[in-house]
Amino acid sequence: KQLRGDINYAWPTAEIAVMGADGAVEVLYAKEIKADPDPVKQAEAAAAKKEEYNKLFCNPYNAARYGYIDDVIEPRNTRFRVIRALEQLRTKNVVNPAKKHDNLPL
Repeated sequence: KQLRGDINYAWPTAEIAVMGADGAVEVLYAKEIKADPDPVKQAEAAAAKKEEYNKLFCNPYNAARYGYIDDVIEPRNTRFRVIRALEQLRTKNVVNPAKKHDNLPL
């Protein structure tokens, strides 16, 4: 929506988050994971945190709840929904405001 998209859809398998689970876990839980000296337990803790992050933040339902996307659609309904959106936008007229400053020759 922030990029001026008129209609935004996502499939249920979409991952929409600020960053991926790998990077987020490294940033948010690095000290907690490194506190355990056993590398196997570190890997298990990191995997658990990644799964938790994916479940809580990387799903399209959170993005829909906050208004970043319009709807979560099933892949089999994609063609129908895109056609309907294009028909809806057929008569759209975009009027941008006049530019306040131009790009002077440098």
